Amino acid sequence: MPSLPIVVKIGGSTLGSHDTSLKDLVTLQREGAEVVVVHGGGNVISQWMQRQGIPPQFVGGLRVTDAASLEIVVAVLTGLINKELVSLMHRLGGRAIGLSGIDGDMLKCRIANPELGFVGEISE
Repeated sequence: MPSLPIVVKIGGSTLGSHDTSLKDLVTLQREGAEVVVVHGGGNVISQWMQRQGIPPQFVGGLRVTDAASLEIVVAVLTGLINKELVSLMHRLGGRAIGLSGIDGDMLKCRIANPELGFVGEISE
């Protein structure tokens, strides 16, 4: 029976010059493990929102995501951060493809708290 994939959450603030997460994941791959990475990118999202003149807003530590900021969130997470992680994995000798929950209708979500705008919870 095949083993289940290892799911790893990497926060956007985790990745830095001294972080070994991606090297560790490549090592796991070399040992035969299937790895799925779920990543964040909150700091980069905030930087890009400020560049666009949209001040980030938070409620209870969670980002409020209206329509304008949703465009930035999608662009930063699925474009900048996702593709950077894929590229880094390849440079380290690993295998990676970058997907978003919208790709292939992989995830279904519902609004978690209307006060947070388009922030959701996974329902399927």
